[in-house]
Amino acid sequence: MELLREKDHVFLDFDGPVCDVFARLPASEVADRLKRLIEPEVLDSADPFDVLRYAASCGPNAAHAVERQLNRFEGEAVALTSPAPGIAEVLRDWRAQGFTVTIVSNNSVDAIRAFLGLHELAEHIRGISARATSDPALLKPQPALLDAAVTALGTSPGQCVMVGDSAADILAARAVGVASIALAKSPAKRRALGALDPDALVTDVADLRLAP
Repeated sequence: MELLREKDHVFLDFDGPVCDVFARLPASEVADRLKRLIEPEVLDSADPFDVLRYAASCGPNAAHAVERQLNRFEGEAVALTSPAPGIAEVLRDWRAQGFTVTIVSNNSVDAIRAFLGLHELAEHIRGISARATSDPALLKPQPALLDAAVTALGTSPGQCVMVGDSAADILAARAVGVASIALAKSPAKRRALGALDPDALVTDVADLRLAP
């Protein structure tokens, strides 16, 4: 992966590349639980983050209540799931090669930190730039989390690369001037993410390894 070799810092999405957050506690169930807090009759979505965005449109109190519960549900969810196959080896490889790795995620800082500790992955991670407030305007595809990660490292966007499996990852990276690697495991993902013209596209976590 030549693009990786050209960089010093890897920004890694959490849900998907590191683990399937809602594998055992489905996102649709979480979304339904969150909807009960605000009774959004017009909201037809199974995405918890859509519920958070709707809550924010209702006002800061609604947003805070939904975000607080989402944080709790994410904690429950990550306690039930396992690391993505191959990701531990990739993280060890990156660390051995001298890269810093920052988790850049719309998931909560608390849930990410708990998962990394539970599975002994924290030693491979330099930092976490993730959801810490109820303001959805700070989440990807907006650039705030990536901007914060660049600033925390005291580096420039050109020395960083974002690895993620969603359109939000590619779009946020482009907004900041960070190169992007799309992780697309299915044909549908390859079509969707390929259409966004990421700087590189891989079909398996193992493709991100650099060790000979």
